[in-house]
Amino acid sequence: MADSKVSELTTATSIGGSDVFYLIQNSTSKKITAATLFSNLSNVTVSGNINIGGNNQSLGAPGIISLTVPVTELTVDGVGGTLQLPGGTNGQVKIVVLKASSGGTFTINYANIAGNGNVRFDTVGDTSTLQYITDKWYVIGGTANVTY
Repeated sequence: MADSKVSELTTATSIGGSDVFYLIQNSTSKKITAATLFSNLSNVTVSGNINIGGNNQSLGAPGIISLTVPVTELTVDGVGGTLQLPGGTNGQVKIVVLKASSGGTFTINYANIAGNGNVRFDTVGDTSTLQYITDKWYVIGGTANVTY
């Protein structure tokens, strides 16, 4: 291993929090875990295209909006119904998009929405970007109708 060139190492295709990077700090060789490296990032500037998530959640019936993926795509039938948005973690961002509709309406109920608002999705293209702050979801953007 000590005789290998970095350019000759096997390419990793994923990373976990306990994976280790080689670091030279003040002319001293050290190691740092991915979890430590990424937890200390602040004021990050990103340029170019930003892709959010991988596999989006698809909801075609009333149910619970997932907090484990950043984007939920809705397909509402002729009736629709109520969607539940559980409490998140402070600073978490959630994006919800109405992809297809047969005339119904989906509503995220007011239980965890700041101001006891309801977020309604009834037109293809309706979107809502929400951020969880302290103990409620705040609508910070989008075209979905929000009523209080």
